[in-house]
Amino acid sequence: MDKADAAELLGYCAAYDNRTVGEVDATAWAAALYDVPYDDDTTAAVARFYGTAPGRDGERLWIQPHHVRTGRLAIRKERLGTTLPAYVPPAELETGAEFIRRRRAQLDDVASGRAVGAPVGRLTGGMAPEVAAELAARFGAIDTIGRTVPDPDELSGEPSDEFAAVRRPGPLGVECPSCSAAIGHPCRIGAPGENRRPRVLRNPHAARGRVARGEPAEVEPPEVIERRRAEALARLSQMAANESAGVA
Repeated sequence: MDKADAAELLGYCAAYDNRTVGEVDATAWAAALYDVPYDDDTTAAVARFYGTAPGRDGERLWIQPHHVRTGRLAIRKERLGTTLPAYVPPAELETGAEFIRRRRAQLDDVASGRAVGAPVGRLTGGMAPEVAAELAARFGAIDTIGRTVPDPDELSGEPSDEFAAVRRPGPLGVECPSCSAAIGHPCRIGAPGENRRPRVLRNPHAARGRVARGEPAEVEPPEVIERRRAEALARLSQMAANESAGVA
């Protein structure tokens, strides 16, 4: 938009708000809308702006360059729709640069109202013959592909032998009784008194390992653990004393 276009646009706006238009106004609007053309969508954006009731009663509408820009863009996006129209390829082969140039031109025609975009159609034709042959060779009849397969556990009520064979072994094959980590997920530990995300443990909780081995998940009482710790420290002290006596 140049200065002459901006002056004409301001004259169009003045028909709604009775503003006075001068040379400085046209220069300023041309600078603000330098990359916006003066076309039917531009004037339509002005008409839509003044055709919408103000947000508060008694408020005077006064359009600014940014209203023109956003209003024109909204009108063009409405023509394009929620999904971009389908690409209309040429009869001959095209290069990547030709595709980009032609695609931009098609989108501009639709956004400007000069053309109506064609919706993207559904893919038809079925499966490629070579793919169908490969699937049939690997998995049997093609009509069995895509069917819902019931869970064997739902049919029998108990885990099947096939399921038990592929169940993950070790502690990750059971839910952790300490941190409630699901099957297949690593154990986590929180930071007491701190608002931080839980930390993933490299090794699972000991209780989870016991459950995986079929042992009880309960751990020893704190007093038993403390007694074992004191006994271990006593043994270490005795060993250190014996070594010192032998050196002396």
